[in-house]
Amino acid sequence: MRKLYTVAFPTLSEDDARFVAAIRARHDRQASILGPHFTLLFGCEALDESRYLEHVRAIAASTAAFAFTCLEAESDADDGRGLVYLVPDQGRGEITALHDRLYTGPMAPHLRQDAHFVAHMTIGHAADAGAAARLCDALQADGVAIAGAIDALVVGCVEHGRFVELARFALRH
Repeated sequence: MRKLYTVAFPTLSEDDARFVAAIRARHDRQASILGPHFTLLFGCEALDESRYLEHVRAIAASTAAFAFTCLEAESDADDGRGLVYLVPDQGRGEITALHDRLYTGPMAPHLRQDAHFVAHMTIGHAADAGAAARLCDALQADGVAIAGAIDALVVGCVEHGRFVELARFALRH
């Protein structure tokens, strides 16, 4: 079975898309794999693909599209490496609720209990937490103000180093 992911690719203004793309091009090793996104279901290969797709479709059909804003960059660390996130102010609750709803039903057994979900868009990787914090400080000094909308859920997998879209489910408008 393929390892499936569910992401939301934000709709951004041209200026915001350029800003995010420029940072990711310099700092995010995943920039060549997939575009800016919020990951909502993390790699799962334990569920039949058709059941996975139906579950995501049902959640999308019962979820209204929503706006978000990111006014700050935050750093984090994973396995000694530094990460840089854009964390939404407006829309954080909606993204978290969407994540929580996706991890119900057939996905409930696959929710990681060892990590707390933080709604975020990864924009950078760094050698360590200190380097990530310095990048966040630099971004904050210049000001962060990214606004967009989430209007679809995308299910895909990574093949040959690229995210391949398998299905797109529109949120209600």
